[in-house]
Amino acid sequence: MASPKSKSRKKPRRIPIDKLLDYWVDLSKRQTLTIEDFRTFANMCGQTLDYFFDYHGWYRSKHLELHKDKFYRDVLGLCTYQDDILKKLSEHRNLPNHYYAQTKDYAKKFITRIKKHFGQDLVQSRATRAPLQDAKDLISYSSKLTYREAAGIVASNHIVRLLMRLSKLKQGDKIKDDITTLHANSIKNTTNARLKRFLQKSYRRFEDADKTRNRCAHPNEGDPTPQEIEQSIALGRLLQRYVT
Repeated sequence: MASPKSKSRKKPRRIPIDKLLDYWVDLSKRQTLTIEDFRTFANMCGQTLDYFFDYHGWYRSKHLELHKDKFYRDVLGLCTYQDDILKKLSEHRNLPNHYYAQTKDYAKKFITRIKKHFGQDLVQSRATRAPLQDAKDLISYSSKLTYREAAGIVASNHIVRLLMRLSKLKQGDKIKDDITTLHANSIKNTTNARLKRFLQKSYRRFEDADKTRNRCAHPNEGDPTPQEIEQSIALGRLLQRYVT
């Protein structure tokens, strides 16, 4: 759980509630968990509990008021003693069964409570969330290859859709949907001098984005790196400025 704000230290940026729900849903479905996964789990418990502090009007002090729900008290206990728990777990090679079961149980209970208390916030946040933010969130969840691949596909598909709009394709037009072809077609069809200069100067960046897209979609092309995904996300954000 985030520590109290001090005058000399900025308060950590709070993870949006919809991202926390996505995390708990993903965790509830995982078949295997590591000690490092438990470390992330303990941190996310604190992040999520902060929302319930606000929702129930709780406050942090020596006389912290607790809700009657035993689950919240258990989560608070985990957050309070997480350093001791993680130190104990460091002596193990694999995550003990007790802690494996605890992560699964907490994930399911958090899912139920988040949906119950923050349903309206979830609807609003997902309605306004941009694809590139989805990609950024995916890559931040985990270092696993599957997350990188998913983030890369979201980012590259967004770039493709933008280029298709800039290419001014008409219904029935047949053109390859790879990034390099659409990039060349956009240069050819745009009458915006500023956009054309950007497209021409960024040729290598679009070429790299196309390679990253192939690497995310086809395992035989090699594994995408976090840096490659980040570059595609950054390129998509730059390109977005020219699309109205």
